[in-house]
Amino acid sequence: MDTNIVTVEAKIALIRKQACFRLLNDQEVMMLADLFTVKTYPAGKVIVTQGDHVDSVFLIVSGDADVVVTELVDGQRREKNVATLHPNQAIGLSETGFYSLSGVRTATVIAKNDMVLLHLRVAVFHGFALAHAHVAEVMREFSGSRMQATS
Repeated sequence: MDTNIVTVEAKIALIRKQACFRLLNDQEVMMLADLFTVKTYPAGKVIVTQGDHVDSVFLIVSGDADVVVTELVDGQRREKNVATLHPNQAIGLSETGFYSLSGVRTATVIAKNDMVLLHLRVAVFHGFALAHAHVAEVMREFSGSRMQATS
């Protein structure tokens, strides 16, 4: 797949659909779009693995992915499909911002068909937020307001 198929406008539109980025201004969203890289995954490829450290997030441009949780039941490992992700959804972003509270992946995500994703390393985002005070403020406020709403 051609990784140049995602335009800047498409990146911006997808970023704006993520709740935790909605309060960023146009300039911040444009800079954030430049930080996302395009990755492709063929059907059946594991995108992230349950138990791994959360070091990046993905936005789904095209394709679908199965979300699978491995559990121990009576001493046996069992895989359970808990969701299917579709375009415009995210892997590693929650309603309150980045990743799980533990910092560990809570599920394995597998490409159901050929996928195009936008990829952002968490460390790159943190550097971006440190360099732009408004971004850090928005993310802090958003996370705090969402955490209070769910308490």
